[in-house]
Amino acid sequence: MFELDEQIENVVFQALAHPMRRIILKIIASKPEGVSYSELITELSLSTGKLNYHLEQLGGMIGKNDDRRYILTPFGRKAFNQLNLIKQERSSEDEKYVKIAEASQKSSLQPVLRSFLLVGIAFSIMILLIWIFITYVAITEGAPIIVYVLLPILIVLGLGLLGSLILALKRTPDWVRRFERRLLGPT
Repeated sequence: MFELDEQIENVVFQALAHPMRRIILKIIASKPEGVSYSELITELSLSTGKLNYHLEQLGGMIGKNDDRRYILTPFGRKAFNQLNLIKQERSSEDEKYVKIAEASQKSSLQPVLRSFLLVGIAFSIMILLIWIFITYVAITEGAPIIVYVLLPILIVLGLGLLGSLILALKRTPDWVRRFERRLLGPT
């Protein structure tokens, strides 16, 4: 019994995770006679591909009646009732807790970007060491004049790249937070 309850919860939360699917559910629930595909396309201003995807994700919660119009299944009605229950039992304290939950659920790019910069720094150091070794070999063994011109340029460019990556790593928390605020809104 517990496994079935968990399975039901997972299915409902996954289906209702996207705001567009919640809107689709509300539109279908608002019309007991059902909603046609073209009515959904018109009302939602979605491409057919996106609408098909969201309708597919709502499988089991929506079905079609004899007129081929979308209606809520009994399971879909239960999910829709849960959405309404959340709205009906809203308290004045909910806003505070919703903000805390939103802030904790927003994923951050910072750890990924930090890892990417660390890999870049390691790669830059490796390339610099190779260029320094080639310079050493060129000096001790002799090389064409072009090598003596190119290697210092490459080493300076490598040091500049390494410095930029280290500086970016130091500043990552600040500018990633600003970028995420612009992208995702204030936290």
